[in-house]
Amino acid sequence: MTSDASLPIDIETMHASARRLLEPDAVVPSAQELETLTLLLKGHLALIIPELGRAASRRRGDDSLARVCARMAISESRRKLRIEPHPALSSHLAYARRLSRSLNVLCDHYEELCGARPEVGR
Repeated sequence: MTSDASLPIDIETMHASARRLLEPDAVVPSAQELETLTLLLKGHLALIIPELGRAASRRRGDDSLARVCARMAISESRRKLRIEPHPALSSHLAYARRLSRSLNVLCDHYEELCGARPEVGR
């Protein structure tokens, strides 16, 4: 696989993973479950960041708000991925929620730039 190869992006699954911690009635996971979910979120981010970057690059010369916001969201998500959370459960939960919000934003930008809005009323 070359560096220009696109990977399949399952936006619905990514949104569902992010929602697990963001729903108003979300159950606080155990430490083990939280660790697993955090790894899943990081994996989703690792997939969508380069794909969104490619989608934004394909719109060269288009300084639209969508393209600029997508690039800013990518930068912010990369910054969040470099952070190491404090080992306390509450700190790790807050970190995972920040990753979830970043993933949701990236998915929204990907849908907007690629014209893929699979469902209404997420």
